[in-house]
Amino acid sequence: MQYRSLHEPDRPALEGFLSTHTSSTMFLRNNLRAAGMGRRQHPLSADYFAAVAANGTIHAVIAHMRGGNVLVQGAGAKPGNPHHNHIMNDLADFSRDHITGRVAGILGPSGDAQTVIQRFGLETGHYAVNHDETLYRLELDQLNLAMPPLADSYQVVDAAKIDRATLLRWMRDYEMEALGAEESPSLDGRVAARVVTALEDRSWWGLMVDDEPVALAGFNARLPDIVQLGPVWTPPQYRNQGYARLLVARCLLAARVRSCKAAVLFTNNPAATRAYDAIGFRAIGSYRLALLAQSRVINAAQLA
Repeated sequence: MQYRSLHEPDRPALEGFLSTHTSSTMFLRNNLRAAGMGRRQHPLSADYFAAVAANGTIHAVIAHMRGGNVLVQGAGAKPGNPHHNHIMNDLADFSRDHITGRVAGILGPSGDAQTVIQRFGLETGHYAVNHDETLYRLELDQLNLAMPPLADSYQVVDAAKIDRATLLRWMRDYEMEALGAEESPSLDGRVAARVVTALEDRSWWGLMVDDEPVALAGFNARLPDIVQLGPVWTPPQYRNQGYARLLVARCLLAARVRSCKAAVLFTNNPAATRAYDAIGFRAIGSYRLALLAQSRVINAAQLA
């Protein structure tokens, strides 16, 4: 097994590997489709490191995003498989020694992400969020469209039709509640950039009740045949009324009409889980979300 950086000629092999793990590689596949390979000015660009067999097939990948997050995907072997553990350990070591810039977080299937956290020396880091979330998948031909009373009178709109100040406030609250962010000027800047990008991509939608926005939902990764749901946000005063469930179902129905076949998401929120179960999502695994409170340099050469 060879451990090395990937370049554009490796793209078919990388896409082939990622396509065998569709539910847990949405960020990787979406970013690769949007930005190509190699570190560029594009916000979704990354440096890719992989375990590559003699025949050119890829068995694991670690991507260091331009913004600092590290996305990881192993071969999906059963826990305790020594060959799988050996590959992930060696790839994490290689990546640690070749990453340039700071690391902001580790995301990926729980076992793979935990291996990277350990090999990167980040076990004792101060995290805003560091936990496993349940990974869910729904085949859209099984979408449950049973709606609460009065649902036909509610309106789903492009998020651009919601007041910008409302979107900024909602996303600021979302980042603090769901992602452990702390109040700071950097949070305000990150939220503003996220709102601008989502509106440009037309990837967020809102639910209006009596002309009042009550919930937000969107896709944070999209491919022709599959979408990844997130963020989903309902302000506290509008919760427990089925608004998010209705909005998510309508968004997924629209995706199905456009020939999308499946949707995935990850969450550890019990109330959200009940809503997703009702729509038809089923748990298929676990996904690690580990976001450092402050990004860190891990490459020994950079620390010297």
